[in-house]
Amino acid sequence: MAVGRAETYDQRSAILDRLRFRNRTVALLRIVVPAIGVIAFLTLTGQIYVANLMRQYGVSGIRVDRGNIVVEAPKYSGMGSDGARYLVTAREARTPIDRSNIIEMNDATLELLQPDGVSYFARAASATMDTATDYVTVPGVVAVNGSDGLEGTLTDVAADNRRELLFSNGPVDLLLPDGTTIVADTMVRDGKVQTWTFTRATVVVPDLPEAAE
Repeated sequence: MAVGRAETYDQRSAILDRLRFRNRTVALLRIVVPAIGVIAFLTLTGQIYVANLMRQYGVSGIRVDRGNIVVEAPKYSGMGSDGARYLVTAREARTPIDRSNIIEMNDATLELLQPDGVSYFARAASATMDTATDYVTVPGVVAVNGSDGLEGTLTDVAADNRRELLFSNGPVDLLLPDGTTIVADTMVRDGKVQTWTFTRATVVVPDLPEAAE
């Protein structure tokens, strides 16, 4: 470790000036570093407060990790125009401090409860939500099942919650409650008009009566 010479008044004064500068720097960092965490927390809290005017959030813990706000066990709920309620949960969610509208979720789940009492459940390894546009993207395979017996998989899912549109931009493989199977290249669900649109679909309906001769 280098040691400054202190034989003259000027040398001693220079050393003292460096020490004062270092002490001021350390004192400033002691204030700035916690302040960054507080600002990040207030940013997310403010976003959640404003968003609560139209929807509900829930969290069990918040921390700052390498430029990201990390939320443990987040919950996000809302309601569609048809009265359907949905709940998004995750094991953990991260949002960059400089882009607080982007939320990346791990082990994400979606539960949709329709007015008729039928509920649907989807599960994925990861998902990303843009709270500014209310848009969710889910890469890879998404497992789905329903209380009415529906089960299957969707691929590369995107949800436009404002327009109540759900897209499966990859292969679809569904088993309906009556035993009907649908295998398709893509799918679009329009929640406002309650329609399901499939492209290049193969539909197999069991126990159909034989055609009349």
